[in-house]
Amino acid sequence: MGSWVERNQVHLGNLRAYVEGFRGHAPSAFAWFEGGSKARFPFSPGSDRGAAMLLCFCALYQNIPEARLMAMLADLWDGYGTDFLRLNKLSFEELQTRIEADRALGNWGIRKQAPGILRSVCDFFFRHGSPLAWVRSVSNGEECVRILCEEIFLMGKTSLFKSKARYFIWLLTQVPDSHAEAFCTEKTLLPITPGHLRFLREFGPLKERQSVPWRGPEEKLAYLNRFFRLLAPEAPWSAYAPLDAYLKAVDPKRTPPQWECRVKLGGCLQCPLAPLCPGREEF
Repeated sequence: MGSWVERNQVHLGNLRAYVEGFRGHAPSAFAWFEGGSKARFPFSPGSDRGAAMLLCFCALYQNIPEARLMAMLADLWDGYGTDFLRLNKLSFEELQTRIEADRALGNWGIRKQAPGILRSVCDFFFRHGSPLAWVRSVSNGEECVRILCEEIFLMGKTSLFKSKARYFIWLLTQVPDSHAEAFCTEKTLLPITPGHLRFLREFGPLKERQSVPWRGPEEKLAYLNRFFRLLAPEAPWSAYAPLDAYLKAVDPKRTPPQWECRVKLGGCLQCPLAPLCPGREEF
């Protein structure tokens, strides 16, 4: 990657400008919290309850649209109120019945495991308290990933990428005044998405290669994270969302597609990469 950087200084400046253009855009999941456009939870994502809800979301975020999952969690909050975070102490059968009755979940692959996952998250909350305060106290993102996967049911103990736990750590970096530098250290690895790989193939070092420079999941994860740090050395977590948004359809059913990067930047004319982008609007 070093020689690519040397040959692409001007281009690298445009890549960093693209990342900077996303500053101030909160993760879409935050819209469901207090003050958001879809607010259903009467607390902020950075509060104790908010961070616990984000942990529930990440533990369940598997083969299901984000909006559908957040709506299910909001319905459960409506039903349980503050007892939601005591689901590990309440009736398993009642929780199971509520989730089974939610027709919007369709044929969600982990529906039967969902009650156990939620109770496991509440066990974790009972043991460690506020998730954000706990992450700060550990002050090591990779250690937090390990513990989350060990202690929460189906969080990724046997996963090669451990994406659920890594996504939770990233969401916490987006909480206002989270002081992400205290726990998202140089060795902390963020999850990777199809958008990240699309971006590297179109604008990054992969464009000049006929084969990928990694062997196996660990090297792949490390390579992408080095690229995050290259684009945003002081706050590599800030590169996660811009690269993920690249040519990512806001609504997969819409024709022609509307890209998330275009929406977030307010149109292709605002994007420093538009002249090189195959998905740009034609004017």
